[in-house]
Amino acid sequence: MPPSDPLIPEAESRDLLLRGVRVHYQEMGRGPALLLLHDVFADHRAWRRVLPRLAQRFRVIVPDLPGFGASEKPTRYAFTREAFAETLCDLLAGAGAARAHVAGHSLGAGIAITLAADHPEIVDRLALMHPVSAPAERSLGTRLPAIPVLGSLVFKQWFGRGMFHAHFSKEVFAPGYRYDRAVVDAWYEQFYPPEARECAWRTMQRAVLDVSALGPKLAKVRAPTVVMWGDRARPTSQALGHQLMRQIRDARWELVAGAASGMWEEQPDAVADALERYLLG
Repeated sequence: MPPSDPLIPEAESRDLLLRGVRVHYQEMGRGPALLLLHDVFADHRAWRRVLPRLAQRFRVIVPDLPGFGASEKPTRYAFTREAFAETLCDLLAGAGAARAHVAGHSLGAGIAITLAADHPEIVDRLALMHPVSAPAERSLGTRLPAIPVLGSLVFKQWFGRGMFHAHFSKEVFAPGYRYDRAVVDAWYEQFYPPEARECAWRTMQRAVLDVSALGPKLAKVRAPTVVMWGDRARPTSQALGHQLMRQIRDARWELVAGAASGMWEEQPDAVADALERYLLG
C-alpha cells in the first residue's frame, strides 16, 4: 500500500486490481458513499480542499482514473467514458459500496453521467461540475489532440510545463486566480513520462473531445441531478450548462459565486455546502 498523500494526511490510500488494471484511490470519512471524479490532467488531489469537509458527512472515495495519478498507465485500456464507468463499478464493488452519490468535474462529470445512465442501480444522486457534454470553445492546448498527426506529436513531445500551467490558468481557473502551482507542478510531473502522455492523449481523443455519444445518455439519467457552474466562467460556457440541465430530467442549477470551472479549489466551502445540501436532500 502506498503512503498517504501528504496533502491529505487523514485519508487512507489503497490500491485495487480491477480486471488487470491497478487503480489507486483515497478514502476518508463515514456515512453514505460519495465518489469524486477528477478531470483530465489531474488526480485525486483536485479534491483536497473539499475532502476533509465532506468526510464529516460522507464516506468519500476519490480514485485516480486509470492512466492518471498513482494509478497504472495501461496502454491496453480503452480510455472511453464507458470504460472508465465500468472500472468505477468494479471499484465501488471492491470497496464494498453497493451504491454511491457521484460528483465529477469536466471529464469526471461526463463519466458520472455515463455511470448513472448505464448503471442506475448503483448511483443515488449526481453532482455535475462543468461537464464535458457538448462542443465548446477550447484553447489550442485542449484542441491539440484532435489535429491529425501533428496533434499527437505536439501533445506527446512538445506539451511542456508552460502549456500545462496555461491550461489550468486559462481553462480551469478564473482570470487572476492564484492557484496552487505546486499541485499543478506535481500533476505535470505525473503527465511527463511517455506512457502517461499516451494515456492522456487517448483520453482526450476518446472521452473529452468526442462528446457525440454522451447526448443519448442524458435522457437515460434518472438519478436526481444538480448541475454546478461557476459565475466567472465564460457566458457561452454557462449557456452550455443550462442546455445540459434541460436535457436531464428534473435537474437543478447551482451557480457558485467567485469561481470558474475549478470551483473545487476556488470556492471549496461553497462547493462542500452545495454538495452536502443537495446530496443529503
